[in-house]
Amino acid sequence: MTVDTTAQPVLVTQDLEAAWRAFHQALMGSNRILLSTHENPDGDGLGSELALCENLKALGKDCRILNCTAAPVLYNFLDPNGWLELYDRDRDQAWLAGCDLAVVFDLGDFRRLRTVGQDLVRHQVVLASIDHHPQLGYESTGGKSPYAHLILDYSAPSTGTLLWQYFKTHRPEPVTLTMALALYTALVTDTGSFKYDNTDERAHLMAIDMLKAGVKPYFVHKRVYEQRTHKQVRLLGVLIDHIEYSEDQHIGWCVLTLDRIMQAGATVEDVDGFSEFIRSIKDVEASALLTEVEPGKTKVSLRSKGTFAISDVAKKLGGGGHAYASGALVNRPWEEVVGLLLPLLQAKVDLIHADSGAEADGS
Repeated sequence: MTVDTTAQPVLVTQDLEAAWRAFHQALMGSNRILLSTHENPDGDGLGSELALCENLKALGKDCRILNCTAAPVLYNFLDPNGWLELYDRDRDQAWLAGCDLAVVFDLGDFRRLRTVGQDLVRHQVVLASIDHHPQLGYESTGGKSPYAHLILDYSAPSTGTLLWQYFKTHRPEPVTLTMALALYTALVTDTGSFKYDNTDERAHLMAIDMLKAGVKPYFVHKRVYEQRTHKQVRLLGVLIDHIEYSEDQHIGWCVLTLDRIMQAGATVEDVDGFSEFIRSIKDVEASALLTEVEPGKTKVSLRSKGTFAISDVAKKLGGGGHAYASGALVNRPWEEVVGLLLPLLQAKVDLIHADSGAEADGS
């Protein structure tokens, strides 16, 4: 069995200003609009789609958010109107087929739209994407980008940041408090509360705008980061007991098997943010959390402290993501994935330290 490493050549929006104008014209000329984001949605994708949904509904558009998997309950506070819907083919496909436009957010891999993406392609709905990830997963569209409108800026701290920029240019009114809450959550979750390497001047300027709109930072922090359940805490204890390190201590990893997850009385859905914990350990430069989703299927979450990028490692496993935070879902047993993954990470560590040693020697 081989790992699928097929990757679509990276597409970058060369003229963002022109792309935004064309996107805005497409929005204004559409009456029925679908919004969506990747499976297992996070704060950035959810916040972005909720903010644009409110804007479009205020303009009188027939707009729905249809996602292929349910949103984590911790983000319920962003959706007081119940706009986040789980896509149901029997119920929703006819509505989807009649859409003038679909906008997807935070979607580095088109395959992660699952049934929503499949049906959008099948019914030839005009597609737009707003994102800050390298683009993958175009096999279902013959290897070509499916997007008529692509807003892609790798330098953006979050997808929500791009939408904030759009609103500043194309929305006459200030954003509402609910829109600001959604956008601020998108920003905070994707910058790690402003501590990740992607935090730039834009991130703080956007935060100022959101605070001016009425956002209270601790209100968001409490709902996103202070909601650990007892079973998640027990699962964290299991993870701590099973962390392993490379001989040089620069790589830390853990495997959460189904048995270990059951030991904590938890489920696969309770594994969230633990790879960040491993990365926080002193001397660890790259962390890996392998979760046995089901027998023969392994989810890999990779994190780097910034000494080197690990997105290329994720890509070799068939995944992708940001330079310092990426992952993959591999259809192989976790034992095999460990055997593939650790040599790839160790090779990067060895290369970085070999280069550092050469510089120290003046060679």
